[in-house]
Amino acid sequence: MITPCKVTIVSNSRLSFIQHGPGITPTSPFMVMVILLMIFVSFATQANDENLGDNWGDGWGDETQETVSPWQTGGFIEAAYGRFLQDNIVANETSLSEFRGRFEIDYSHEQFELSAKGELLYDDGLDDVLFNTRELTFAARALDNLDIKLGRQVLTWGAGDYLFLNDLFAKDWQSFFAGREDSYLKAPSDSLRLTGYSGDFTFDLAWTPQFTADNYLTGERFSFYSPAQQQIVAPAQPFKVNQGDSDQWAIRISTSKDSVEYALYGYHGLFNTPQGVDAQGIAYFPKLNSWGASLRMPLAKGLFSSEFSFYNSTQDPQGNNPAINNSQFRFLLGYEQELVKNLTISGQYYLEITRDYAALKANSSQPQAFVDEHRQLLTLRLRYTAMQQKLTWSLFTFYSPSDNDAYIRPSISYRKDDHWIFSAGANVFDGQDKFSFFGQHQDNSNGWLRVRYSF
Repeated sequence: MITPCKVTIVSNSRLSFIQHGPGITPTSPFMVMVILLMIFVSFATQANDENLGDNWGDGWGDETQETVSPWQTGGFIEAAYGRFLQDNIVANETSLSEFRGRFEIDYSHEQFELSAKGELLYDDGLDDVLFNTRELTFAARALDNLDIKLGRQVLTWGAGDYLFLNDLFAKDWQSFFAGREDSYLKAPSDSLRLTGYSGDFTFDLAWTPQFTADNYLTGERFSFYSPAQQQIVAPAQPFKVNQGDSDQWAIRISTSKDSVEYALYGYHGLFNTPQGVDAQGIAYFPKLNSWGASLRMPLAKGLFSSEFSFYNSTQDPQGNNPAINNSQFRFLLGYEQELVKNLTISGQYYLEITRDYAALKANSSQPQAFVDEHRQLLTLRLRYTAMQQKLTWSLFTFYSPSDNDAYIRPSISYRKDDHWIFSAGANVFDGQDKFSFFGQHQDNSNGWLRVRYSF
């Protein structure tokens, strides 16, 4: 779920998504192992396929048969531009200014699949050229009832729409605020995923050997509220964060019966944003265990969903340490329905209950910066398609009656053909208080444009 984090002495504060990039570089030992495995398997199978081709020709004389290449390639180039709708204290007037090129390559074999997605990005806001490995995976059926996927990949699950309760995999909030495509909200991690099957049940286990944090705000693109300074800030240099050295485990058990989907979840690792502060005043990622459940089912003419999670902040079991987030219960109810042809509406109600709230307030010097004990959030999504689904209008709104703030995301997209897509939209924030969850981002309100050519 979209949740607040903090990096100062205030626990459960209404702070922004604040972070640098993913914790593992493409040259980590884990990724080197994956790359070597992919290269070895690719060459081995290529040689095997060539031998099979020779034997086939010897056995059938001059007859030929059309074959389908196991290699598939593609990609896109994209230009994106965004601008703040009012004055902001960040160094740049643009919220988004970049040129991106992606190349994708997949190899499919009877026994396994290899996939790679690499991006070269010129970021005018940072005045830098960056390379990003979006995906680099080896996938195979290890046993009759067990699939394995190893490497850099995007992991996701849960029932929420932009609200993540049991999905504690890495997110990219800078992309979300800037107006990049929605797929960039989910950040990749270097992980091993196992999927097993037994009867009507599916078992998923994801292991990330080195902790991968969210891509949170640091001030280089967007400003945020600092409880320590009690004002909106955009530091020229990212604040110091202790990255820690931990792995992450996530598990899901799911099944379906009579069109109803059930799932149980578990997580062991760290908070994905630096929500703790140590004795030296340095932000860090506190330990977190969580478990939860979700349900999806048809209801009336639509789809009903619900989700629950319990966040156990293991380093502050009594909830009286203002430098660490308290444990929380989180609940979500959602419903989606097509009102008329091509017009879909969906809504969600989210409730967040902070445990030991009285102890938290009694030990804090800034209780006004806390989220409410019972924080509430409402969302509404409208989606309309026209012109044979080439034109898509979308509106997504967040509104918190407890925080008295809101976040509105209108957008329009036109798909000219199989190659060209033109998109435009905005990220608009409003709030009564500068320290509230969305209110602190009022100066970050922006409009954006994107043009993409796929090949």
